[in-house]
Amino acid sequence: MLNHCILAFDYSDSWQKTCERLPPVLQLAAVERLTLVHVVDTTRRMNIEDSKAAAASHLNDLAGQLAAELGITVDYEVRSGFAASELHEAARWHKADGIIVLNQSHSAGRALFYGNITLNLARITHLPLLILPAGGPIAEPSAPILLATDGSRPAQVAQRVFERFLTGGRHGLVLWVETDEVDNTAVINEQIEELTQRHEQVVARHVKGSAVREIVKAADAERVALVVIGKRGTTPIQDLMIGSTAEGVARESEQPVLLVPVNTAL
Repeated sequence: MLNHCILAFDYSDSWQKTCERLPPVLQLAAVERLTLVHVVDTTRRMNIEDSKAAAASHLNDLAGQLAAELGITVDYEVRSGFAASELHEAARWHKADGIIVLNQSHSAGRALFYGNITLNLARITHLPLLILPAGGPIAEPSAPILLATDGSRPAQVAQRVFERFLTGGRHGLVLWVETDEVDNTAVINEQIEELTQRHEQVVARHVKGSAVREIVKAADAERVALVVIGKRGTTPIQDLMIGSTAEGVARESEQPVLLVPVNTAL
């Protein structure tokens, strides 16, 4: 599915935890090739360990280690500039199928998430963005996949991707959180009924309340392997808004989240 992914690398202690989460996630997404990308931030004063040569040496060692451990092809690239835009450009240059990033917002809250590369990437990328949390439990390989839906076009695109994860009999959970903001009851019920008829291993839940809170709570309770949710934005201006629910779930979830742009080719 996500045959070739860009994996954003930094030198934080939290990033090292990403390696613990990679094997089941890569297997789930059928990733066969990784390109590690580190972006040297040219807007700040650099030490010798921040140089492109030092980063390349580190990534070369890490690529060899991951290739041996994961049994897939791993290469690397060092870039300079703003992290989100350079990662986006690297994905375009390498014709990647997706981008993998680490969400470190749990410890510092909302402000850090708004300032980090994850949200900026979510705003600009037209590729699926797989967000790995820095903390939380590692899901079992057989854990279910959760689709969050509101019946919208982005949710329908995310549903198509969700269905591709159901091969081999993997269980799925479709969650519709009814809020005062959206009244698509008939449309959503019809979509969910069609989906559960096609896939007998999929169950659906209809709850009321805060969409972000209910989705994150369900993902945590079921220890899901992945949360699949659509990203809004069909025009250059709308691309800057990924949707409050998608942004909130990506920020708060302790399970991996796959943001699916509405115009994804998957």
